[in-house]
Amino acid sequence: MAFINPCHRGLAYGDGHIQGKGKLGQVVRVSGDDQFTVNTDPAVRSFGILINDYAAGDMPGIYCDGGVYETDVFDGPISDGEDLKVSAEGRITGGVAAGDQVIAQAVSIKGGVLKFRLLI
Repeated sequence: MAFINPCHRGLAYGDGHIQGKGKLGQVVRVSGDDQFTVNTDPAVRSFGILINDYAAGDMPGIYCDGGVYETDVFDGPISDGEDLKVSAEGRITGGVAAGDQVIAQAVSIKGGVLKFRLLI
């Protein structure tokens, strides 16, 4: 079962609505006045990471404003200490290229669990 645990949580934002559906661990961006959508473009600025699964129009819980987290929801491979970006599926991944927004940094990866520092 997918999870994301706050080890040392930053802010958890819970206001606004999500356009389209979103899944736990997906990265979101601001898409309007108090509206969010799953971000699938690493060049677009991200806002935070979804705390749970949400249907279109729901008020999402979003981890944002830093902190350290661990999750099994990511696209790999990822190396310890690597800068991370958003993938085409809206999840955390490595392989940051020129023009990509760095949203997190890998602390460790072990047994399919990624521990990371959120930078957004």
